[in-house]
Amino acid sequence: MIKPFLFTAALCASMGLAAAPAAPSDELPPYAGDVSPTQAQVPPPARTLPPKAESEGMQIAPSEADLEKARADREKGIVPKVHNNRTTIEAVRDQNNRVTEYVVTPGSTQIPYSMQNQAERPIDTTPGGNSKSTLGTPKFIEFGW
Repeated sequence: MIKPFLFTAALCASMGLAAAPAAPSDELPPYAGDVSPTQAQVPPPARTLPPKAESEGMQIAPSEADLEKARADREKGIVPKVHNNRTTIEAVRDQNNRVTEYVVTPGSTQIPYSMQNQAERPIDTTPGGNSKSTLGTPKFIEFGW
């Protein structure tokens, strides 16, 4: 019981003594050579960017022309198109009426992606695999050749 205590005490004391010389000293740093105390001037850039365009044409609010067109359309009875913000899920079936693929179209972006139904395949039991799902990895980008 006493030997481990003495060993621990000696180890702590040696670590404390080793940390003592790490304190900052008042000595001057070593000589760095003939360096002028002024900072070097940065050369001008090889090319400069053109000035920014005027932002007058970049307004988000509708202009008077837009408001006049909307009033004219309203008088003619033209209904403005309202985008459907609901997510739609479509099932693609084969000739045996089995679902082979699901196509999901999010309401926010209207960009569809698809997932294959892998019900016939054995369940994925590998580490990191989903052992409860029969859907494949979503295909966000499809390449057609």
